[in-house]
Amino acid sequence: MATTSMKQLAAPVTSQGASSRFRGIRICIVGGEDLNLRIPFLKRLQEAGLEPVAVGSGCEGPFRDHGLRFTKYRMCRGINPWLDLGTIKQLSEVFAREHPTIVHAFDTKPSIYAVWAAHRTRVPIRIRTVTGLGEVYSKQSFFWQTVRLLLTTMHRWASNRAQITVFYNESDYTFAMQHWRARPERAAIVPGSGIDVDQFQSRIPPQEVLTSLRHELSAEGGPIVLMVSRILREKGVFEFLAAAKKVRTIFPSARFYLVGPIEPAGRGTITTRQLHEASPNVVWLGWRNDVPALLSVADLLVLPTYYGEGIPRILLEAGLAGTPVVASEVPGCTEVVRHKQNGWLVPPRNSEVLADSISFLLDRPQLRAELARKLADDVVTKFSLARIVDIWLSIYERLLADQRANLRGRFS
Repeated sequence: MATTSMKQLAAPVTSQGASSRFRGIRICIVGGEDLNLRIPFLKRLQEAGLEPVAVGSGCEGPFRDHGLRFTKYRMCRGINPWLDLGTIKQLSEVFAREHPTIVHAFDTKPSIYAVWAAHRTRVPIRIRTVTGLGEVYSKQSFFWQTVRLLLTTMHRWASNRAQITVFYNESDYTFAMQHWRARPERAAIVPGSGIDVDQFQSRIPPQEVLTSLRHELSAEGGPIVLMVSRILREKGVFEFLAAAKKVRTIFPSARFYLVGPIEPAGRGTITTRQLHEASPNVVWLGWRNDVPALLSVADLLVLPTYYGEGIPRILLEAGLAGTPVVASEVPGCTEVVRHKQNGWLVPPRNSEVLADSISFLLDRPQLRAELARKLADDVVTKFSLARIVDIWLSIYERLLADQRANLRGRFS
């Protein structure tokens, strides 16, 4: 496959008639504990005629509820070579049992270890999706430089044994070309995992529920500024806390809320105590399952990240909820947000500019409404699940055709 043709795969093709093209093709979709977020994607693959098997480290229940096959394996999030070797062994056993034609792995560890296991068990087509560079490439200490060297070596190995490595943005693609020695003919860009527009919008409750939510938050009288993220330094949490303090000197009625789980203790984590110390300006709501409702009552969504993002899903959700956004000018965010066109971009690690931008937008409700409208249009046009699935079907079809051609050439 030519370099240009691979990158041009990020253009949707119709999936009509796909069920006949993919009949009998089993595909293992591999991910971590949050693989359940890809259930809509798995269902679309099933509708296209593929036989998806979810392989994840989370719970089976959500997959069973949707009539999807699920196989669990163990994976640690930290650095533990012995446990990681056990993960590769388990994945090898899964693939040897399932006999998939395609293994498609998402996220950092799965995209390396699943390719390793699929190579060992001679799975014909091996695909890895790097959803973002993550924290390893965001930190500069000696420890993380050492980890980065090891991880880069592993990425190089996996890229050479996968038929294709897919990235969510141009910056990550370019980085891999330079540092992982990825081959352009084996790499492509797909703009994110996609978002099921109808499903998300169906989760936005009616107005009376939203009014009740504002009352619950004690925010009936002022604007709501929301941040939804894992609670990590690299997500810009401290910048958000500092900006909130400054903005409330100008807009004392503004309410700032932080939503997300505290990460396990480790480098980059933020403690509950640190969050509570900022409680006069920011209320930490913890993990919530009503994010669509929270976005719908918010006047502004803020994501001041400097993490190695792919395509931040929360920005897409904000667009569908009609919420204007302020985000860092970093790869991933810039794929979604166009400064002063459908949102607002600010330099990373700069709480002063962040505060000024929040204040500027809070003072201009008409501008916020126009930015939100344009963001919603862009999300539906560029990032809908239907479009992303069509792109993936075209990739699967191309790789299957290459496999058949190779077999014909081998036996002719």
